[in-house]
Amino acid sequence: MRYNIVIIIFLFSIPCFSQVTSTVLDTVFLSADKLEDKSVGQPIIKISKELLKNYRPQLTEVLQFETPIYFKENGFGMVSSASFRGTTAQQTAVVWNGININSPFLGQTDFNLINTQNISEVLVRPGGGSSQFGTGAIGGVVYLNNNLDIDTENTHEIYTSYGSFNTKNLSTNHSISGAKTNLQIGLSYLDSDNDYEYKDSDQKNENGQFYNINASLNAAYNPNAKNSFSIYSNWFTGERHLSIIETTQTRNKYSDEHLRILGKYQYKSGKNQSTVKLALINEKYRFYPDINTSEGSNNGNGWTYIANYNYQLQLKKLLFNVGGEYNLATATGTNYDNVQRSTGSANVYLKHNLAKNFTYQATLRAELNEDYDSPLLFSLGTSWQPFVEYTLKTSISKNYRIPTFNDLYWPGAENPDLKAESSLQYELSNEIHLRNLKFTLTGYYNDISDLIRWLPYSGELWRPVNTNKVQSYGIETNLQYGISLGNHQFKINTLYSYTVSKNKETDYQLIYVPYHKATLGISYKIADFSAQLNTIYTGEVFTYSNNNPDTVLNDFLLTNLSMNYAFAKNRNWIVGGGVNNLFNTNYETKAYRPMPGANYHINLTLKL
Repeated sequence: MRYNIVIIIFLFSIPCFSQVTSTVLDTVFLSADKLEDKSVGQPIIKISKELLKNYRPQLTEVLQFETPIYFKENGFGMVSSASFRGTTAQQTAVVWNGININSPFLGQTDFNLINTQNISEVLVRPGGGSSQFGTGAIGGVVYLNNNLDIDTENTHEIYTSYGSFNTKNLSTNHSISGAKTNLQIGLSYLDSDNDYEYKDSDQKNENGQFYNINASLNAAYNPNAKNSFSIYSNWFTGERHLSIIETTQTRNKYSDEHLRILGKYQYKSGKNQSTVKLALINEKYRFYPDINTSEGSNNGNGWTYIANYNYQLQLKKLLFNVGGEYNLATATGTNYDNVQRSTGSANVYLKHNLAKNFTYQATLRAELNEDYDSPLLFSLGTSWQPFVEYTLKTSISKNYRIPTFNDLYWPGAENPDLKAESSLQYELSNEIHLRNLKFTLTGYYNDISDLIRWLPYSGELWRPVNTNKVQSYGIETNLQYGISLGNHQFKINTLYSYTVSKNKETDYQLIYVPYHKATLGISYKIADFSAQLNTIYTGEVFTYSNNNPDTVLNDFLLTNLSMNYAFAKNRNWIVGGGVNNLFNTNYETKAYRPMPGANYHINLTLKL
């Protein structure tokens, strides 16, 4: 059945090809929000569309190699959760075109369910962001952006790849632009038997097969210089069998379906700008404890409705923004009796170029929630550039996270007395800019209160409780260097993070938080040939809260290599391939869940 769906998708995409191109004038880039405007004092990691193509389509892999985030995966393609600056998965906010899309059920995002092939860019901002994006942005923010480019050349691209474990990937992207419009259509399909063999074992990954389909439709219309309309939409559906550890286990599976629609209207007049956004988010899931029957299955269906208004005043040296948002989240299903949560918020934002080399920003956010008294959230950031080659940035922020629907309502484990988590974070960053080199060194400290954890309380039953206070601190470094030697172009990107995240009561490191993580990316290009080598080192992690040394996951070094060659006059045909886990490393990111050894893929890109 799913192959028929894919055929329909690609037949639908064929009429979108066009030989008509518009005259290229000054390019206008429309994005849902400018994260840079809200990030004075905090560095941003930018991952371009071209860089995204070097990785598998799941968002997990690119963030593993390009950011300090640590990911815990239940095997390749299975559930993937993040630990950002030593925080939990629920404390990393994922923002799609300006809208927080963390699940109301779990309070987090499964990064293996985010397909990067229909995204323009990914921006990552370490550090607190609750004053801008609300609940959950304690460890950092991952921003998924679709840029709508007005008055640019039409582009049409088809990508296909095949790899180990019978892994198939097809995608198509089209951008059709006019003098006042832009239409983007993206479709992708991923399928894998995922039956890799475990290294140094006669076992293989059983019941790990999965497939998913992702579709996006985005459009912009600018009738004149003052008015602009845009719409963003994304639909995802998939099914994955959950890998088993023992062959005697019952085989189960999980299905997901997400729908996101965002409409935006913007009015500009002189120094004034008003923006209205309306969003609808739907999340569905169904768990089958036995793949051979639907008996005993449970499901959930969540709807989130968002209305947002912002007024912005842009003066010569001052940017002032005031806005408000209403958010209504509802959930029904096996474990949810039509529960709902409504939240209203108001925010004030100020960015001021006080001097030629000094800028500061201040943000205040107040929320009104029927269940929780939210603290007054704030952030203050500064950027000082005493000379051209050096910039000093500082940031302080108050952040929080309210309990999820699962925390409050899961039958037999519900805890309506939970408090909201809160944190106070400090950050200092140094940036050095030379001709071909950029170096960043950041230190931070995060004090978290009322951390919510699921702990055993009766036999095998677990329950969420506010357990302790956590202090998280560390350093992050990033070095980027590029050089050209004749026709040879080299780029080097290195990153290192040292993270301490300890329970203040026990002085134990939190589980699945490595002290050390480092990455190295080297890219090379000459004429029509390009190659990229990516290496990541992840230190050992504890898997028990008492830091039992006998149950740690060992450190590991992982290397990927990929190459591409462009044919034809305009490089319309690109043939490539690569090897992941080049040195066949035996590693796990979650206990008892081995990851794949050396595996390959070959790919073909056609640009029309």
